[in-house]
Amino acid sequence: MDIGKILKKVDAWQQKRKRTSFPYAVYKKYGEDNGGYQAALLTYYGFLSLFPLLLVLITVLQIWFNNDPVVRHDISTSVGHFFPLLGDQLERNIHGMRRAGLGLVIGILFTLYGARGAADAFRYAIDNMWQVPKNKRVGFPKNILHSMAIVGAGAAGFGATAAISGFTADLGHVWWAKLLANILGACILAIVIGYTFRIATAGRLRLRYMWLGATMAAVVIQILLSSGGILVAHEFKNLNSLYGTFAVVLGMLFWIYLLAQVVLLSAEIDTVRHFKLWPRSLTGKLPTEADTAATELFTQEDKYLPNETIKARLKLK
Repeated sequence: MDIGKILKKVDAWQQKRKRTSFPYAVYKKYGEDNGGYQAALLTYYGFLSLFPLLLVLITVLQIWFNNDPVVRHDISTSVGHFFPLLGDQLERNIHGMRRAGLGLVIGILFTLYGARGAADAFRYAIDNMWQVPKNKRVGFPKNILHSMAIVGAGAAGFGATAAISGFTADLGHVWWAKLLANILGACILAIVIGYTFRIATAGRLRLRYMWLGATMAAVVIQILLSSGGILVAHEFKNLNSLYGTFAVVLGMLFWIYLLAQVVLLSAEIDTVRHFKLWPRSLTGKLPTEADTAATELFTQEDKYLPNETIKARLKLK
């Protein structure tokens, strides 16, 4: 049996069908853009940024609601919805800042500044996927403002989702209330993800170029949030027998990495669709026009291109 001939036939078959060639093109470009590495980097900074951001969130809400224990419990429940295993830990171990006045404001600002690492990693990953030349990426000090805007969008989306969860919880546990919560949650996630995609490219790309990826990411993440407790509990059970209390950390890293992979893969859907980078060859023996176009994009990425070339490539405003 000639493996080469079989692969050649499979390659020709997948190239003729969009339902197979497009997903493969997304997967291939994700690998060419070092998507797994970018997701790991986003996981690292996201994990480090998570607790400072939760500290700021709790502090602000404590001030806003006069340290209401019911509100604190609702916050922990909402955090546990997004990050399984963390809700109870948050309620028991994380407390708001005790300072008041100017000291509190300064403390919150420094905490937010220190937690921007995940937003920086996210901006870099999206710019890299869209092949934005480095001389056209946001520099200092605008990069700080853009990262803080991404953090703010994420916080606003979390707050809106938490509010919806609280509202639907009051409606009871009937099936239509759960369905409504999932639909509204997915809509909010799609808006937030699309907005952060656009901020990450400094607003150079129109939102309509990113709506499909943002919607796909929102739907998949909402499904994961609905079943995430079961998934993480299964992984946690296996990790707990080996690592004990450290299993909580490993479980959180696993969960954040999974979410990061979903978001970045969804972003690649838009880049492949926009640049028309499909079908792609499996083996390289049947190269396509998309393979040539992808090679040209990757070759030009680090060059300092003129504005006309960038606009032609990305169809900027």
